[in-house]
Amino acid sequence: MQNLAFCGTHEKLNTADNGNFLTFVEFLALFDPLMNEHLRKIKENETHVHYLGKDTQNELIHLLSDAMKKKILTSARDAKYFSIIIDCTPDMDHVEQMTMIIHFLDVISNPENGIAATASIKELFLDFVPLKETTGAVMAETIIKQLGKMSLSIENLCGQGYDNGRNMRGKNKSVQRGILDVNPRALFIPSVHIH
Repeated sequence: MQNLAFCGTHEKLNTADNGNFLTFVEFLALFDPLMNEHLRKIKENETHVHYLGKDTQNELIHLLSDAMKKKILTSARDAKYFSIIIDCTPDMDHVEQMTMIIHFLDVISNPENGIAATASIKELFLDFVPLKETTGAVMAETIIKQLGKMSLSIENLCGQGYDNGRNMRGKNKSVQRGILDVNPRALFIPSVHIH
């Protein structure tokens, strides 16, 4: 929720730069007797199995990510119509990563407070998708495939936003064209980078 990295430089409790996850565990131990006892056993070598290493952290990240993505997709499906914003950048291993962001109107019914519903515009990160090629055709195909995996109907896509790269917005063989060929109502809106 706070966009904080879990892992730190070190994986040992009570050391500087051990990351937010272990720091939160240490902080929790100040108020929770059970966690305090667990950390005491680790510190005094009474146990060597503590489930606080990077594998457990990565599993927690994965579980939280799946839960958040499921919630976002449920809200987007409830809204019915949505738009997408796509950008690409290489990761540390030089693999091109397509960033998928979804934009929709989230309507929340709340009859308890006398208001029928409240609405807010949501713009939420969905996924990083590795790409083998960055041609417009491959990217459009990947987007369509990803939307299908997420059970988001391409027919309900009402907008698409990209940077002004030729493979993104060009009139032929671009991502824009590939999406418009499937859904001509998915309006293209160029993204502008402000420096």
